[in-house]
Amino acid sequence: MQKKNLAALVASLFILPVAAHADVTIYGFLSGGIESAKATGNGDSSKEYSSRTRVSDYNSRIGFKGNEDLGNGTKAIWQVESSLRNFEQGGTNDKGQSATLATRNTFIGVDNGDFGKVLIGQYDSAYKNFTGSGNSALATDVMINTTADNFGSSSVNSRGEARLANSVHWYSPSWAGFKLGGSWGVDEARVSGNDSKRISLGLGYTWGGLNLATAWDRQYDMAVKPNSNSYNTSSTNDPAVLGKNSGKNVTFYSIAASYKFDFGTFIGGNYEWGTFDQAGGGQLKQDDWQIALGQDFGAASIKLSYGQLGSLKNVATGTNGDDFKAKQWILGGTYNLSKSTQLLAYYTKITNNAQAKANFANNPVYSSGLGTSDAALAAGNDPQAFGVGMKVSF
Repeated sequence: MQKKNLAALVASLFILPVAAHADVTIYGFLSGGIESAKATGNGDSSKEYSSRTRVSDYNSRIGFKGNEDLGNGTKAIWQVESSLRNFEQGGTNDKGQSATLATRNTFIGVDNGDFGKVLIGQYDSAYKNFTGSGNSALATDVMINTTADNFGSSSVNSRGEARLANSVHWYSPSWAGFKLGGSWGVDEARVSGNDSKRISLGLGYTWGGLNLATAWDRQYDMAVKPNSNSYNTSSTNDPAVLGKNSGKNVTFYSIAASYKFDFGTFIGGNYEWGTFDQAGGGQLKQDDWQIALGQDFGAASIKLSYGQLGSLKNVATGTNGDDFKAKQWILGGTYNLSKSTQLLAYYTKITNNAQAKANFANNPVYSSGLGTSDAALAAGNDPQAFGVGMKVSF
């Protein structure tokens, strides 16, 4: 009898914690494939990424989330989401960076049915969640999470989107189809006295298959290098470098729309423009746009998009703004084997002009410094990739 009671006591020690946290949800996906990739065309073979076969991860992740009912329509909410990217390389990417815990959207907050959500932690900006890749309903990032993803700060489109560390966010519930959102990324470092905070706002509207959105994002005390669209930063936080950003801003504006018909046809597009204060004075401007099409055939879907990054305007005499242009084609398809397993294939090509360095949003290619933090793509190279893969969600 004593042995039975002891066994029951030991078992209860394991059962009770599980019961107390029964609302915890584990979610995520593993996705990867094999692809052929290269980046050539700048005229110097020593600064090119020669054609090769890669096994690539497609932004895999794992997350844990939960909530507690506080009454009166209010819940405490939390989430810890970690990247499983680069699992095909043992967790280390081509810049020598290793995946760690809570690298993705991780927060605590409250959710009220009337007021909306308030989140504190690390989370996608309102700009990204309304007009960028964070808006799954908009769906204009047609091959999101794959190498063919074209939305990102170093890509052809949606260059103003970001995930903000040390941030506070508010997202409204749906009011007659309208949603609002705002993000504030605080600057805790204050190098050279700069307050490099980031403010992001978004507005969206959904009605049936129609999705409309607009957003605004500003990085304060931030500038670009003279006559370029590269940020004026310092890997060592050198005050002499960052001090030149004081009082200057980088600002993005965007609009986006999409519509999906009942017979499975999808059409959408984005337009974005940015203004960049220069470290040496004056302001540059650059816009980008893209159109996206898709068609469902039962469990299969075919997707096509084309985007352009425009000329860098207001550059000094002797600098050609057209040299900063880039464009990207994407052709892809998916096939759902089940609710959780999907096959996918894609082809994408970025064409960079002489000073452009647009790269893939995921699995970028680097022509120098491969495997180090200084890995970079030489200007004028044209990244392209063809791949096939699989995604399993859980």
